[in-house]
Amino acid sequence: MTTNWVFPQTSPFQVQGRDLSEDNFAQEERSNLEILIREALQNPLDARSLDNTGPVKVCVNVLKPGEFDVGYLSDLMSKEFRERLLASDADPLPPISVASVLVIEDFGTTGLEGQWKNPNADGPGENWNAFWFREGEGAKSATGSNGRAGQGKITYYRVGAARSVFGMTIRKSDGKTLLMGRSAFRRVYPYNDSKYSRHSFWGTGIEQPLPVVNSNEITRFSNAFHLTRKLEPGLSLVIPFPIDFDIGNALTTVITEFYYPIAKGNLEVTLNGESIGADNVEEIAMRVLPDKAAKEKKSSFSQGFRALVRAVIEDEKLGVDLPQLKPGWDKTPSLKDDAFEEGVLTKLRARMETGERISVRCPVSVRPKKGEVIQTSFDVHLEVPEDLDRTEEAYVRRDLLIGSESHLVGSSYLQKSRGLTLVLNNDLSAFLADAEEPTHLKWNGSRPRLAEVYSNPQATLRAVRNAAPRILALVSNGVVKRDIRALARHFSKPAEDGKPKSPGGPKHGDRNPSDTPPTEVSVRKPFKIHTGPDFVIVKSNGTAAPHVSDLPIECSLELAYEGLDQDPFKAYDPFDFDLADTKAHKIESAGITLIDRKENRIRFSIVDPEFALEVPGFDANIRLRARLNYTEKTNGTTISAE
Repeated sequence: MTTNWVFPQTSPFQVQGRDLSEDNFAQEERSNLEILIREALQNPLDARSLDNTGPVKVCVNVLKPGEFDVGYLSDLMSKEFRERLLASDADPLPPISVASVLVIEDFGTTGLEGQWKNPNADGPGENWNAFWFREGEGAKSATGSNGRAGQGKITYYRVGAARSVFGMTIRKSDGKTLLMGRSAFRRVYPYNDSKYSRHSFWGTGIEQPLPVVNSNEITRFSNAFHLTRKLEPGLSLVIPFPIDFDIGNALTTVITEFYYPIAKGNLEVTLNGESIGADNVEEIAMRVLPDKAAKEKKSSFSQGFRALVRAVIEDEKLGVDLPQLKPGWDKTPSLKDDAFEEGVLTKLRARMETGERISVRCPVSVRPKKGEVIQTSFDVHLEVPEDLDRTEEAYVRRDLLIGSESHLVGSSYLQKSRGLTLVLNNDLSAFLADAEEPTHLKWNGSRPRLAEVYSNPQATLRAVRNAAPRILALVSNGVVKRDIRALARHFSKPAEDGKPKSPGGPKHGDRNPSDTPPTEVSVRKPFKIHTGPDFVIVKSNGTAAPHVSDLPIECSLELAYEGLDQDPFKAYDPFDFDLADTKAHKIESAGITLIDRKENRIRFSIVDPEFALEVPGFDANIRLRARLNYTEKTNGTTISAE
């Protein structure tokens, strides 16, 4: 049967417009290339064959004019296809004579498993349908994958000017070879007085999209693009007209995003013939990512941090037992000395004081709404070198770097340090996968699936995020080592011995050091704050209450949880609570006019001297901090409580 494109028309009950899932991958801090590399390496890691004891291998090549069959590509990108692409408001394709193609092949994987004749088949293992026919959902297993959102495959279409992907797979389960193509235009489009869907399919089906199974046709495709796959299971992708694909930048991205799985031996990548594996990844990293470049890219993977990662991997291979926090450590507002068994904290402090790495296992519970509570754990690795000029940290879930998570750097009260939070437990990894944004760069405690599947997911997420700074705060509290540079801004620079403070000696008006400053008169504040286990109350302060002639007074109440040695208000996380939630925080008040409420602030105006405001609905297990700023005829000072 001959191959052909099928362009489905829109139907009366089909929602039309543009693909909004693509916006999730329009990240200002990440280029299209970086997002593509993450997707192209993450997916094969997820598809690892169970009997593969070596690394998953991914080969990425850009074929330039003369390096592939231009005539075959011209047949794929037919005149009608180009016209339809233009009708969807895409840019015109370059001439075929200057075309290039991007080829991505993975080995040591299962290929696209599942039913291939029934596009309606869903469920775990239906990877064929998930790849070609699904958006916003995938078929990856509950505990064994790096990705779960089902949106990442849109990145393959974004990087090609033709908005098309062709894939040849050999399946591990049955050895069958299948070939298919698909386009994903930006929006529905008009063509010959009809309206067509964004998606079209290349294969052999007419009534429904079916793959090419004819061995001669598959061989033609494979030879046209010089695919290296022979009989090995896996997936080979061909993306015509790749946009801005630079091999040098791709190599740097491989190092910054996938250093851990490569160094561990889980992944091997070949870029245009250059292989990166466990035996040479550091050599290549030294070449493409010197410390200056890592700092400019805001990557934590400096030479020193990479050494930390390799040391952790070596301990994993040796089966080194890690000291463990006591269960329930995450239920307290701050870690105390008794968070460890007797003697453990002393040993950790001794190691930190000598500049050695400390490693701690952190038990944490995952609470599915259906089923029993699951006991899991994750590991935190920290070191505090003397000469470190910036905090370097990484959160790695299985083999995937969650690149926008950073919680050590937010604490100006802690020493600059290196921190690696490593999640290898399958159940905790599955929980965190459900918490990830589609780009897998950040966790989000408000993801719908978390609320659907888990009880109190914010507490588990908070434990993983904040473990590193909490452990560092506890261990470094007993270490005589302080980051003087972090405090320098609070002190004036002392003059050198024998050197006058300014030329010409003291000037007229200089204060005599022996003068004593006038004593400030203490004035009672007109309001007081009381914080209970799960509520806060603001009311007038007895005889110091404002007079009716002083009203109205506009106030701003700010709230935050305390748990780290850092400013809790700067560290406020919108996932802790949101005062805009009127169901969780049912305000009771008298003598005030509410102005607005959002995130961790409530603005209100006092209209009666004997006013009261009560805000409930907070976590009783975490200390609540509150402060009040108010504006009167002369600005008031901040009132605080905890």
